[in-house]
Amino acid sequence: MAQAVGAALQEGRNLLVEAATGTGKTWAYLIPAILSGEKVIVSTGTKTLQDQLFFKDLPFLKKNLSQHFTFCMMKGKSNYLCLHRFHQSLQQSSLSGFALSSDLELIQEWAMTTKSGDRSELSQLPEASPAWQEVSIKGEACLGGQCPEYDRCYLTRLKQEAAAADIVVVNHHLFFADLALRNQGYGEILPHYKSIVFDEAHLLENVATQFFGVSFSNHRVEDFIGDAERNFRYCQKVDPACFEQCRVLLRYSLQFFKYFRKSEGRYRLRKADFRAEVMAAGLELSESFKGLNRLISKLELKSDAVKHLSERIEALLTDLSIFLDDKKEDRGLIYWAEHRRATTFLHASPLDVSEILRQRLFDKKHAAILTSATLSTQGSFQFLKERLGIDSADEMTLATAFSYEKQALIYLPTHLPVPSSARFSHEISEEIIRILEVSQGRAFLLFTSWSNLEAVYQNIAPHLPYRLLKQGDQPKQALIDIFRSDISSVLFGTTSFWQGVDVEGEALSCVIIDKLPFASPGEPLTSARIEALSRQGKVPFFEYQMPLAILSLRQGIGRLIRNTKDRGVITILDHRITKKAYGSHFLSSLPNAPRTEHFEDLVTFFKGFNYLKD
Repeated sequence: MAQAVGAALQEGRNLLVEAATGTGKTWAYLIPAILSGEKVIVSTGTKTLQDQLFFKDLPFLKKNLSQHFTFCMMKGKSNYLCLHRFHQSLQQSSLSGFALSSDLELIQEWAMTTKSGDRSELSQLPEASPAWQEVSIKGEACLGGQCPEYDRCYLTRLKQEAAAADIVVVNHHLFFADLALRNQGYGEILPHYKSIVFDEAHLLENVATQFFGVSFSNHRVEDFIGDAERNFRYCQKVDPACFEQCRVLLRYSLQFFKYFRKSEGRYRLRKADFRAEVMAAGLELSESFKGLNRLISKLELKSDAVKHLSERIEALLTDLSIFLDDKKEDRGLIYWAEHRRATTFLHASPLDVSEILRQRLFDKKHAAILTSATLSTQGSFQFLKERLGIDSADEMTLATAFSYEKQALIYLPTHLPVPSSARFSHEISEEIIRILEVSQGRAFLLFTSWSNLEAVYQNIAPHLPYRLLKQGDQPKQALIDIFRSDISSVLFGTTSFWQGVDVEGEALSCVIIDKLPFASPGEPLTSARIEALSRQGKVPFFEYQMPLAILSLRQGIGRLIRNTKDRGVITILDHRITKKAYGSHFLSSLPNAPRTEHFEDLVTFFKGFNYLKD
């Protein structure tokens, strides 16, 4: 792999490498990247891998390679302390309450000593602390070169460090935020680079879809209003009408967004959702933004922060106009909404990112290396190449370093009802209890939906003596740390837990998957892409839904065996994998481990574990 990466970097070619866990792929791309002598961006899908590269792999290689090189890590703006907003908050914080004041005091004490301004140093600060929202760098609110703290800004220093570094470690979100900004002419976040390495590259389509679309939310409007009022209070002389117009703006925002609040979750927006009264409310919101902009333009003494408000208004109006356009159907966008607690998001996402990525990323002269444990479906990279717009690339598949035939057993019970059955969650709960009693906990339960997770959790919680950890009860990393240390615990997860969870040893001796992970046909992006493929005369199930589900299943299964000493059982409770004709495609993607439908074989396998009692 290192030889292939080195050749691709030298010749400016694209390279796809599927490298299973345990093959050492991080060193296989880091070493040739370092030896190339060029500036290389390394982009990861998870913070865990980003930290591993920056704190472990790169320092080791710097110490042990003869070639001198420098490296740095960049995160999104919101991870860093904004000195300008921090000083404002000390003078007139909009927060109240003992806990929030305590958080602000904690930040103030830390700010006196930090050299990076990176909130990851503040481990005591609650993950969702409003105090951090008040003092962190905000993308739209950032004043850039006009900020009075520009020379001392942590982000300014980081950009300078990145410009001088040979290897710059980022994540996919930051990379595509930068790529989208370059296209819009808003400058750039990352320094110019010669080549790019994407690790965990199976995530690229989802992240690119997010950043090449448009999002507009009531939270974004309210955030702007809060910043505007704060900056107006700092003006030596401000028209009271500015504050009144902010209240008008808030009123029209509430009026507009109420039309899109249907239920918790995500849902498609159709033509009927943009009926006349909705469009009228949107135009009133647009006019109220323009009214505030006119008032700002008439102010005699304006700070740079107040001047910047006008730029933010223009950006907000541009994004709002996407949803008020009468010709939405001609834009190639999927319109959908998401309601979470008090926030309603409107999204306009590209139906297909392949052409965007083809033009702006993969047809460029620099090399793009894509690697992951799961890039292929049915032994081919074609699905990935079509989704990402990769016309030309070298390809390589590296076999696993693990002996699955000795280390694992795949249990595929056939006696359970189909997932659509009303009895499914009850009967798989009974089966899961049986399995956990044999494995003595030590299991990771992966679900395809929150409703299944909750139903099974409620069913089995009263019947097991083991510690049950449920996604959402604590931050993800905290749950994983507890799961790793409490050997007999059981972890319940969905969505993001299917990937990026790395637990070695006996704590994870069993992975149980409830269903084949087909994306819900009701999910906005999925339903729109199914419709588009059908219009093209294609078969969405075989050309989109099934390949996507195979990649997800392989990711989930990959949580089990993480080193050559691990042993365990993979259980899939969805009998469609053995009873449906399409199940053969899923079966061919499973590791080369013995398979059984008999529970007794699972019992025998676990009896071979030296840490389990007879």
